[in-house]
Amino acid sequence: MTYIEQSLGANETVHYTAKFPTVRYLSAWLVLGIGIAAGLLCVPYDASVIGLSIILCAVAAFCLIMYRPWTTEIAVTNLRLIYKRGFFQRRTNDLQLRAIEEVQLRQNFWGRIFNYGNVEFHGTGVDDIRLPPLSDPIAVQRAVQEALGANQDAAVLPGQLSMPTSSGPLRAQL
Repeated sequence: MTYIEQSLGANETVHYTAKFPTVRYLSAWLVLGIGIAAGLLCVPYDASVIGLSIILCAVAAFCLIMYRPWTTEIAVTNLRLIYKRGFFQRRTNDLQLRAIEEVQLRQNFWGRIFNYGNVEFHGTGVDDIRLPPLSDPIAVQRAVQEALGANQDAAVLPGQLSMPTSSGPLRAQL
């Protein structure tokens, strides 16, 4: 059972679970594959100790690259944003959706090409949360906006009057 599943409240549901970019996984597997190939190439030359050390270094590099995706969980629920990281020492940030004032998206050139980027959340009276590079950061931003909209719609009780909002300037009617 994941941390997010354990921390959900009674009426809380997960709207979106963020994923890390494919580029991160590909680079980890590429490092592992090249390391194993280089280590196996050393065997015919009676350098098996060197080959074994190259393979061990490749496995260690693979684990270092994959540590963050293995130990990080990011989700948007109908009530909050959950960001958990760490394996031996767990660190979490839970930000109530109603406390979010601003959502910023940061994508560089390669992020636009490969569809990854950072999302930052600025809240009222709380620390800012900057998420690591995620796959499809616009979907994270959209999930938060949709959850915020759903919460605002649910705040109006049946039988209550809600004030209509207009996108244009106010005009007096005669």
